[in-house]
Amino acid sequence: MLRLVLLVLSVFFFAFKTALSQTNADPENRAEWERLKKQPITETSFRTACDLMQATGRTNINRSYEMLAEYVPMVRKTSNRAWVHILLMGWARAKSSMIFSEEAESLYRQARENAGKHTRFYREALVGTVLMYGEWGKIDLMDNYLNLGEKECQQANDRENLSFLYTFKAMAHASDTAILHSYLEKAIELAKNLPNKNALFTARYNLANQYYQFNPQKQVTEFEALLELAKDSSLNKYPRKLYERTAFTFRNAGPSVYYQLMQINLLLTDYENAWKFAELFYNSTVKPNPMGVQAAYFNSEIAIVKTYQNDLAAARKYLTMSKELFKVPEAQIPYYGYFLAAGFLAEKSGNYGKALQYYETVRKMGGVGVGLNLFPSDIYYAHALVLNQQLAKAGQVFDEFRPQLKNREYTATGFYFYKYYADYLKKKGDFQGYSKAQEQFDTVKDSLINLNKYRAIQEILAKVRIRDKEQQIARLNEESLARDREIRRERIFYSVAIGLAVLTIVLLILYLRNRQIRSRQKEELQQRMLEQIEKQRHIELMEGIMQAEENERHKIADQLHDEVNTMLALASLNISSTLENGIRDNRSEQKLYKTQEVLTSVSSTIRGISHRLTPLTIERSGFRKAIEELAETVNLAGKIELETIVVGFEDNSKYAVSFLNDLFRIVQELVHNILKHAQATDALVEVIEHEKTLSIVVEDNGVGIPDDAMNNGKGLSGMKAKVAYLNGQIEIKRKSDNGTLVVIEIPT
Repeated sequence: MLRLVLLVLSVFFFAFKTALSQTNADPENRAEWERLKKQPITETSFRTACDLMQATGRTNINRSYEMLAEYVPMVRKTSNRAWVHILLMGWARAKSSMIFSEEAESLYRQARENAGKHTRFYREALVGTVLMYGEWGKIDLMDNYLNLGEKECQQANDRENLSFLYTFKAMAHASDTAILHSYLEKAIELAKNLPNKNALFTARYNLANQYYQFNPQKQVTEFEALLELAKDSSLNKYPRKLYERTAFTFRNAGPSVYYQLMQINLLLTDYENAWKFAELFYNSTVKPNPMGVQAAYFNSEIAIVKTYQNDLAAARKYLTMSKELFKVPEAQIPYYGYFLAAGFLAEKSGNYGKALQYYETVRKMGGVGVGLNLFPSDIYYAHALVLNQQLAKAGQVFDEFRPQLKNREYTATGFYFYKYYADYLKKKGDFQGYSKAQEQFDTVKDSLINLNKYRAIQEILAKVRIRDKEQQIARLNEESLARDREIRRERIFYSVAIGLAVLTIVLLILYLRNRQIRSRQKEELQQRMLEQIEKQRHIELMEGIMQAEENERHKIADQLHDEVNTMLALASLNISSTLENGIRDNRSEQKLYKTQEVLTSVSSTIRGISHRLTPLTIERSGFRKAIEELAETVNLAGKIELETIVVGFEDNSKYAVSFLNDLFRIVQELVHNILKHAQATDALVEVIEHEKTLSIVVEDNGVGIPDDAMNNGKGLSGMKAKVAYLNGQIEIKRKSDNGTLVVIEIPT
């Protein structure tokens, strides 16, 4: 919380300086204000005064406070509590952003007194008071007003304000994850069905930002889900008119989500997606107002993203714009994010001494990271010390920072820490330590690569689902257009028919009745045809599966005939020869040993056939073990390296054994095709259990599947029939770097 406050204060400081550098007030505004004060206060004149005060506050906040001080006593005389409430709440919120402002406490107290107990205005004033004390860190006072507000909201069934109270309480106790999660879930449940989405968005935003702060993958999912909610019209009226809403409002919902996704993707070292959201954030905040107060700060942030992308030319451009917007000498720039970006650029350019100076400036300013402080700058400072041969001091910084790795080791924080720490140990001559640090760096790097690879596969599956939905929507649109055309034709017909004589009307009624009968008959005929087509499709699926099973039986019969029968005949011949020559024949022992080998081979062959018929491992040890044994069998042959990833399947009892057998045979057939046709050296099998679906992803680095084999291969045809029978979808394609990728999704 304190780090966020420091960032807010730095922005406020610069905004305040900008306001003071401008004229006290526009003469026309002063004249308009004097005119308004002389008019009787009506709804129209009140709103005009509010707009004028709000517009003045954007360039001269102190002047707007003076106007409020003049206007509030005038409005009180009208005895209109709603108008007074609007002015006091807006004034109090502005003052509460100036930490520990006694004026804010006084204004919220006046708002509560004006509202009167057991009213909506009173509950809104309590929410503002709780938020104020929570932001100031005065937890005891916050809890007192929160308990009072909770009782008021429960008595009035005010779900929105109660949701806000629970969210603010959760944020004040963010160090206790149990309390944090409990109150945020309560807040979300209360706000779920409210037409105004400010409470729901506030709770879900803080759940993603605070509760999942040590789980970047989950954070990405939660914030991406918030993107749709951020489009709601109740969140996007900004700047909101002063008199439109006195309850709490989440400001800049969309850009806030873009900013968080930019930062989290940087943590996951996914720089491509980080820039995608950085660009969205920049386009929605800076481009509409390139000379705005916050533009200087945001340009520094974008420069940092560009340095991680190694786009140094673009990074310099954004940093130059940031410096020009601050309009002060570089040493006086009040934002440590600027110096962090400048340090990155200096380091990338080989100017290590200058980079160290910039990082030292960040430390002196008390900055511990970028933006919302997801990246600790100490790591880069220690690295700059190493580059400048100050090894003793660098080691001290590394040691001081190491405890902060907790919960963020497998993010970009751990990635860069171990990378730079390994460089430090190498220069120090500690090669044993260097080896360990490099090994840990490789582990973190592989973890991030696998995570981003999994996210890429999820995107492929999402595209498959989106494509199906688009086709369904297109069909529905075509049907809707056809219905609209039909309705228009009937309307024209009815309009002409109205003017006909009574006899014509009677005939028309008879005609329409006959037409309705034919229409119903036609609908019934179409329905029967659809049912017949569906039955035929089901029959074709069953025939495909039966044909695949028949092929499997032929293979088993051939194996029994060619291998088992031959080996049994050889064993029989050896035993017969031994019996004819007597047990003392000098070759009897050799024949018996040979017979033993043949019978052992027969046993192994029969066991393999049995496993192909029904994988017993699934029933005994579960689906995961069956896949692992399949990989172990393939790898023992030494022809190909098969890697498997199985996510889920902890409880196999929720699936029928026949279903798991079908899944296993699909995987087995795909692996068999790789061994037989792909000429590959490496292959990967991933089987992932989702909430409502199962996905199978198989890829290899072989020669790639030929185009004609995608549709005509017997093995693939049987496998496609099994997938279709399970209501699944399959996509097979040749990869650009050779090899084949197969993605299957089956509903559970």
